[in-house]
Amino acid sequence: MCFAAPMFAPHSSHRHSFSHRACRAACSLVSAAITLLSWPAMPLAAESQPVLRAVTSDVNYPYNFVKDGQVRGLSVDVAKELAKRLEMRLEIEILPWTRALHVAKTEQEVLVFTVAKIPEREASYHWIGPVTNSEEWLYKLKSRHELKVESLEDAKRYLVGDEASNASIPSFARLGIKVDLAPSMTSNCRKFKMGRVDLIPFDPDGIAAFVSECGLRWEDVEKTVQIPRDGALYFAFGKASSPDFMRKVRRAFAAMEQDKTLFKLSALWKTNSTKAKRP
Repeated sequence: MCFAAPMFAPHSSHRHSFSHRACRAACSLVSAAITLLSWPAMPLAAESQPVLRAVTSDVNYPYNFVKDGQVRGLSVDVAKELAKRLEMRLEIEILPWTRALHVAKTEQEVLVFTVAKIPEREASYHWIGPVTNSEEWLYKLKSRHELKVESLEDAKRYLVGDEASNASIPSFARLGIKVDLAPSMTSNCRKFKMGRVDLIPFDPDGIAAFVSECGLRWEDVEKTVQIPRDGALYFAFGKASSPDFMRKVRRAFAAMEQDKTLFKLSALWKTNSTKAKRP
């Protein structure tokens, strides 16, 4: 039963007619509301979105790393924003760095980050960026007083521990510096602590977090010399990726540059890393 509030009018017939019309209208609205409420629930929008698959490594502070079971970092935040603008759902897979580069190189529309554009890689990928910039320095344990590293020439006397497929490896080869390769920086850290390698290369923006994860303190390590190389870091997709997809990615990334989103994300992570480096 539907009731309408009484309306005051000069003639009761008008009042009666209006009341019925109001009643029918109100009942129609109630019926429509019940229909909407009883409609089967629609799937979440995120579940219906296409997936942007990304691969990366687990220890590359502050760009991509795993903490408390979550993938975090500057590049992770940029990738999330990029996926959002592409109306895609980001899925990140952690792989050994050599494997991550291979997957992105050989499969279609797979993002790999964070990547230095070196001559040995340049022709194999579509490059997006730079996303950010980095430096790479050699670090030693302060307790190893026998290591005297004041120049790149000095570094030639020692063994550097590095991650397989790292962009610094060709630089070390050109400089004549000996390198021991590990499958990951976590493995490399164990060798560093045990004295099986003398020096490790790392970005000053991430070294504090790395030594903490490694079971060391900031005061336990010492920065020695910088490795000369282009510090720009990129996102990359393999050449199998479709031209239309890459155009969309480039447009979305360009918009992030233009509206300063990229700058804000980079500034946030770089500032936090700088603060973390202080003892």
